[in-house]
Amino acid sequence: MRAITRLLLAGLTLTALAACSDGNDRFPAVVLLPGCADTNSCVANPALEIGGERPARVWIPSNYDPNRRYPLLVVLHGFGADGFLETLYMGFPLRVDPFQFIIVAPDGTRNAAGSRFWNATEACCAFTEEDRAIDDVGYISDLIREAAQTYSIDTTRVALFGHSNGGFMALRMACEASELVTTVVSLAGSAFETQEQCGPATYPVSVMALHGTEDATIPYDGSALRGFPSAPETARRFAVLAGCDTTNTSMDTALDMDGSVAGAETDRLIYNDCIRGAAVTLWTINGGPHIPVPWTVEGIDELVTWLLTHPR
Repeated sequence: MRAITRLLLAGLTLTALAACSDGNDRFPAVVLLPGCADTNSCVANPALEIGGERPARVWIPSNYDPNRRYPLLVVLHGFGADGFLETLYMGFPLRVDPFQFIIVAPDGTRNAAGSRFWNATEACCAFTEEDRAIDDVGYISDLIREAAQTYSIDTTRVALFGHSNGGFMALRMACEASELVTTVVSLAGSAFETQEQCGPATYPVSVMALHGTEDATIPYDGSALRGFPSAPETARRFAVLAGCDTTNTSMDTALDMDGSVAGAETDRLIYNDCIRGAAVTLWTINGGPHIPVPWTVEGIDELVTWLLTHPR
């Protein structure tokens, strides 16, 4: 089924390129995520759980209006955690009303030891053949499609936030489901061992690599032994996929994100001249650990703003 889907997408891509390309933009302008907002069939009081046999909790604004389109944020937890706790840890539910977006927080499956995980890469955290048989790309893709059918979603703003193992998974989605996902933030995660494993993106995805320099679990500098690249290399690879000029970078104002580190400890490197509005950035939490705590209000507000303001 996945192979057939990719063939269909390839056909759509070629057709759209022939009709819409201006020579500087290799990506087609095709809507591949239809939803209830397109048919005016969204209901005023939708269920706050989707996913069937693998249910995911949902938060919607208290003033939810089925006639208004909302950005979607899918939260992918770290190894051994769950979607509810990860979402609370990041303070996202407190921002649903002021920022006006929808959250979907799924859970990974349990491995033989009982720990929840995502089948992102062999490095983290699908360690066995049984783990690698789980189709989490398909599961998360189906969740996004179900969310679009259930809630009034702005399909130009479909964001993933992933922490650690969830960050690996979010970045894999940017590789393999770019027709659905528009924006990704990976906190303390990383990518495939080689750039070729990701392959050419079908559509541009905005990516933020957010990583602490004192991360002892998923080191900021990567690990050749464990098979994952550094945070700077991860950002560079996705800048290439988004068509950015990797020789043209700039620095945004430093930000205070980690309340346990004094001052504005987070440097923000920006790749410029990306294709069709895509954005790629590396946020380095100098002195930050694998699980920063507490976050600053300003820091999470800036993170949510970045997630929601890079439409495709």
